Amino acid sequence: MRLQFLGAAGYVTGSRTLIEYGDFRAYVDCGLYQGPRYITERNYLPLETDPRSIAAIFLTHAHIDHSGLIPRLYREGFRGRIYCTPPTASLLEIVLPDAAAIQEEEFAQLSRKERQRLGIEHPLFSESDARKCLTLVQPVPYNRNFRVGPFHLRYTWAGHILGAGHLNIWRKGFSVVFSGDIGPENAFFHKPLKRPQPAEHVVIEATYGDRVRSSEDYEKKLCAAVRYICERRGVLLMPAFAIGRAQTALYVLFRLMQDKKIPALPVILDSPMAVRATETYRRFRNELTREVVRSGFFRFLRSRQVRLIASAEESRQLSNLAGPCIIVSASGMCTGGRVLHHLLQRLGDTRNYVLFTGYAAEGTLAHAILSGVGRVKILGQDVPVRAMVAQIQSFSAHADQRGLVAWLRQLEPEKIRRVYINHGEDAARAELARELSFLPHATIELPRYESTYYLPCNS
Repeated sequence: MRLQFLGAAGYVTGSRTLIEYGDFRAYVDCGLYQGPRYITERNYLPLETDPRSIAAIFLTHAHIDHSGLIPRLYREGFRGRIYCTPPTASLLEIVLPDAAAIQEEEFAQLSRKERQRLGIEHPLFSESDARKCLTLVQPVPYNRNFRVGPFHLRYTWAGHILGAGHLNIWRKGFSVVFSGDIGPENAFFHKPLKRPQPAEHVVIEATYGDRVRSSEDYEKKLCAAVRYICERRGVLLMPAFAIGRAQTALYVLFRLMQDKKIPALPVILDSPMAVRATETYRRFRNELTREVVRSGFFRFLRSRQVRLIASAEESRQLSNLAGPCIIVSASGMCTGGRVLHHLLQRLGDTRNYVLFTGYAAEGTLAHAILSGVGRVKILGQDVPVRAMVAQIQSFSAHADQRGLVAWLRQLEPEKIRRVYINHGEDAARAELARELSFLPHATIELPRYESTYYLPCNS
């Protein structure tokens, strides 16, 4: 059995791991790199393995950094099956065509010199590639064993976003579990995660491997932000990831209005992907807590108080919208999407408030604004930062260091032989590794790009 790490080794993006047994090859996750240019350019590197030789792709969830490279594989000959949970299958119909549109736009913006340097003559993949690869998707329910090639597999609810799963893979004499992205312990929107089956080999993410999330009164922060814009008749802009974070933000706003802690202001969700994802959440509400399902949240989303913006024309009209009101828009780290236009319009006005809803990676516009700089570049324009700026960490869909350690402790530590800490920056991975002394027989690995491990596996 060969295990090779082809993405996310030292990064929090681009997750892709090759598993190989005999002539059977498959990927666990197949994601795009996202973030600053020096990271995203890795998407154009030659593929290490002929896509035609890949029999299957097993997805842990639908986020682009775990699924977005699939259309490129299709373009270059992949015709295997794509296995995932039913909610993930529905979300792929949203995220992959959207990723294709972004790839085509990014290619159009590249200069001829940049295209020559990268050795490319066309976008990474097209919308046609994205839609065609959807025909290869095979949904598999949670908690049901299934077999592909020489392996048995099983998905268990991971508590991260809709459809997220831990993935167990095993055969006689061998077992491995891929954590995927692990949800937080104290969930209030998605249901708490479930423990996967123990395994000898564990591949675990480390997005927050070097930090323990401090207790935070997110309601107090939101109430203060709303009070600020009400007093000044401004706009509260909440950059949010389209899947998971946007829906969580909307739910918290609804709950605060329901409890009369903030006034019933107009709420606008301006992101075509987030609007479609919200409908998918409604269809698969069984993955949400009982409190969310019974609260009337989905009726609120269909009320006149909430505007779900899909068309570009409706979005443009928001530039003339007077406050006080609340706009939730993607992307969360302000690396693209309609939120850039809202920032261009609102960031330089002291009446407004920008409240980030989670992680902001170094090198992103969100990180620059949060760092306290006086001016930023947005869509080629120099924009002063005059609006109030703050951040909420409690909406995070990732476990922190304490949660990652607790997740490992549930997996019968005495049986674990090797832990591969992946999908995290090097400092976070190293810090998490130092917390794993409770594993009595385990070797801790920090894979690099193309790190390869040969694991004992009985025939």
